[in-house]
Amino acid sequence: MTTTKTQPAKKATTRKPATRAQPAKANSAPKTVAPKEQTKPAPKPKSAKPQPKTLIEALTTGQTVLMKVRANGTKRSLPYYAEGSGYRTLAQTATTLKANGKTVDAIAEEMKVSTATARRFLTGLSLAHDVEAGKFDKQWKPGTKEVIVHTVVAKQAKA
Repeated sequence: MTTTKTQPAKKATTRKPATRAQPAKANSAPKTVAPKEQTKPAPKPKSAKPQPKTLIEALTTGQTVLMKVRANGTKRSLPYYAEGSGYRTLAQTATTLKANGKTVDAIAEEMKVSTATARRFLTGLSLAHDVEAGKFDKQWKPGTKEVIVHTVVAKQAKA
């Protein structure tokens, strides 16, 4: 692809233009440029997350999750309310209301959430306190992705 430059308009002169042909410049032919080789950018080295030293650090960075095993064998992940998070603040509010004698339904109504959500706030904060107290430290080793914190045992049918 060649581009042409626009030149400013020539000034009017009283002289006649030269009738002789101007010699052609040696480099006046348009240059052809070889297409550049398309090279892929060098892959960025994967920044490995540093190995957490504690269970709390692993939970906060998302390298480990807390799990509950249901009676039918399926797993459900449980949230960890980290110190200073928004959910932790909501859970502390729910716990304060519970300590003041309010029922779960009354807490849910006051916080404008469902009853199930209010219950989850209460159990989630309890779980966070257990984690911070070191209750599950023996079950976690560096590199572990899941920590089982609760296993539901199936009830036996009455005979």
